[in-house]
Amino acid sequence: MKTKLISLIAFVAFFVGNSFAQFEGKIIYSLDYELPEALESQRAMLPATMDLIIGKEKTKIIQNTMMGAQTVISDTKTKESVLLMEMMGQKMAINMPAPTEEDLKNEKKPVFKYDDKTKKIAGYKCKHAIMIVEDENGEVNEIDVYYTDEIPAEANSKLKGLKGFPLEYSMTPQGMVMTLTAKSVTKEKLPQSEFSIPEGYTPMTMEEFKASMGM
Repeated sequence: MKTKLISLIAFVAFFVGNSFAQFEGKIIYSLDYELPEALESQRAMLPATMDLIIGKEKTKIIQNTMMGAQTVISDTKTKESVLLMEMMGQKMAINMPAPTEEDLKNEKKPVFKYDDKTKKIAGYKCKHAIMIVEDENGEVNEIDVYYTDEIPAEANSKLKGLKGFPLEYSMTPQGMVMTLTAKSVTKEKLPQSEFSIPEGYTPMTMEEFKASMGM
């Protein structure tokens, strides 16, 4: 379960971490899961919320689990990220390099189909689209997306082609379905210190972290 949780956090970081300065503020999502039967007993270990904090040049994702707190700080220019973890009394800053040109070349971009459905989420009137995306196994999935055009689409570049910012959508990491629904959206100016790495964290690579955890 440790390996799946770490992979899930890294997946979320890559999926939502590339944001832009057209929107600055905080979006808090609730997380809901459809789990394979083998993972159902581990539901309580998964994060129930995700805070997405968007600054001018950096973003921060905060999740809390029974294993401890996890934070991902991403640089929107260099595309590099740092995963901050507190686990078993240790504080670790795990470097996550930017995706390579090959990674970006192989990235599967979704296709969107739009209709007239609407839904109010976190005070925003959202429109509906069906996201059609191919997963790592080559299977095609259709996922509901509700988005608002009151927040620039560029604030979430991983859903390229969507005509707005997603406030409710799903992802399918590790054989599960994870649905994110915005609970609140707050526009505010954020200080650079919001994205600083706190003192006391030991820097390491992902390989060094996995070795230290016996994974």
